Amino acid sequence: MKLTGRFQQLGTQLIIFYMVISLVVLSGSSYFIYSFMLGHIKENNETLLLQQFQQLDHNIDGIIEDVDSLSKLFLMDAGVQRFLNYQPEDGEFEYLQMKNDLHKVIESYVSNYDFLDSLYIIGDVQGAVGGTNRTTLVHTAGNWLENFVSSGFYLNALQRFPEMVVQGGIHKTYFNPYIPASSDSTVLSMIRGVRPLYSSETNAVLVLNVDEPYLSSLYSTALQENEGKMYIVDREGIVISSSVKSDIGTTSPYYSRQIDDRKYGSYDGGGNAPVQVVFFKLRYADWYMMKEIPLNQFSEQINSAQTRLVFVIVISLIVIFIVTYFWLKKMIGPLRVLAHKMMDVSRGELGVTFTKIPNNEFGMVIRRFNEMSLSIVELLRNTNEMQEKRRELEIEALQNQINPHFLYNTLNMIRWMAASIKADQIVNSVVALGNILRPAFISKDSMCTLRDELSYLENYIQIINWRFRNSVNFIIEVDEAYLDHRVPRFILQPIIENSIKFGMQDEEREILIHIEVFEEAEHLILMVTDSGIGIDPVKIEQLNNRMKHGDAHADLQSSGNGIGLYNVNKRIQLNYGSPYGLRLVAQPEGTRVIVQLPKQS
Repeated sequence: MKLTGRFQQLGTQLIIFYMVISLVVLSGSSYFIYSFMLGHIKENNETLLLQQFQQLDHNIDGIIEDVDSLSKLFLMDAGVQRFLNYQPEDGEFEYLQMKNDLHKVIESYVSNYDFLDSLYIIGDVQGAVGGTNRTTLVHTAGNWLENFVSSGFYLNALQRFPEMVVQGGIHKTYFNPYIPASSDSTVLSMIRGVRPLYSSETNAVLVLNVDEPYLSSLYSTALQENEGKMYIVDREGIVISSSVKSDIGTTSPYYSRQIDDRKYGSYDGGGNAPVQVVFFKLRYADWYMMKEIPLNQFSEQINSAQTRLVFVIVISLIVIFIVTYFWLKKMIGPLRVLAHKMMDVSRGELGVTFTKIPNNEFGMVIRRFNEMSLSIVELLRNTNEMQEKRRELEIEALQNQINPHFLYNTLNMIRWMAASIKADQIVNSVVALGNILRPAFISKDSMCTLRDELSYLENYIQIINWRFRNSVNFIIEVDEAYLDHRVPRFILQPIIENSIKFGMQDEEREILIHIEVFEEAEHLILMVTDSGIGIDPVKIEQLNNRMKHGDAHADLQSSGNGIGLYNVNKRIQLNYGSPYGLRLVAQPEGTRVIVQLPKQS
């Protein structure tokens, strides 16, 4: 409990809050520094690798261009042209002699160019001739040749003549099954459709293979083991050349379609060991050069710098906590005294005030406390006086309550006396008057349903017609759906009374009063129209202005014109606000009063 009470103290809460905020700021700063430094390292890696990738792209383009030039030179050889022009009717001996001569040419090319691993020329009629500097292809026109000339590799080269097609990740044994499995590796194959001179028919393909180790040596020689892997992938993410031989032919785990149509960039690769993947699109082939840079090699350096920074910040926070503790203790002293004073007031010690007031925000609070403490004493005195006056008013109200009840009981006695002498008209008049007075006695609710208001109005109409010898005619048009809407009590009777008072010139004149109820948007409209002598339009405008502004009640009361209408309008506005109320409309004959209320079921 003591510990809980200490935590409830403002000083302790402020210190804890400050410590939590500081720790959050420290954590956020550390994360920001780590992210900033790592991002800076990634940008540096990306910038440095750009030049390296550009140089590698240039070197690979150079190899492809050299192979392209070499293929054109090779095709100009007489033995090659003899092979391309060979037909089966030339005979078997001619075919064997041609192959022997062509093998010698191929051997000289492969031996003289280090980057060239093997060379093959394959035709659907001539068969396949070629090999490496150690192995000669001795294929016959069998299943292999049939499969090859129907492959997409072969057909694509013929179709794209004279363009050279570059294909990676192909094993040497694909072209030459006589190569030992121990020396088998992948090659970079460049294939183009060829045709004899002075012929328009492409009848063979020339394949020149560059050994993959030769290609990877361009970028992996100076690559350290801890610097990550570098490799080349095709559009499907298949590794066709890599600094790690076992990766060739596999799918890169970090290849993503998000690099499509992008020339250069980098992104983070997930996994247990996060890496930065930098990619570069090669110009000649539709391939990407990619490098995986392990980020953990930078984490140690960043963490070391971050640890030193955190140590300095923690020491600074400790010093700030100590200084803040004593400063808060001094600043909160007046607040603690104020809390004790307020407890004294809650125990009933009224009029407690401060004599020493600091010159700061706490001083403003203490001044207000002094004013409040003195105001409470004054308020209690005023409250006692008001209670005494209220008691006197209640006694007066009880006395005034006797008069309406006495009037109601007297009317009942008159009704029974009239009934005893069979004066039916007097009985009906008294009953109607009682029905009018009864709601005022039995209900304190200022609202009623439209049904009750019309029922009350019917009793009033009955009395009016007895007085004016049935010279007042009423038409009431109200849809059943509106009868349950709530309206202020006794709003129609003053309007009807006003219509009769100012609409009839004498008691012999008949007058028609038409009551309609309808809705307009979200409003309930009560419209009362009479056929009396009417009111001058200027007078109507004056009455509308006085009721609208509500500032001419005394003038209305003194003149006796429209006081009932003013009271109805004022009650409506007090209940619903200024948008509602009533207004008078001049007619060619008679007057119209429109009452606007909100719809309330």
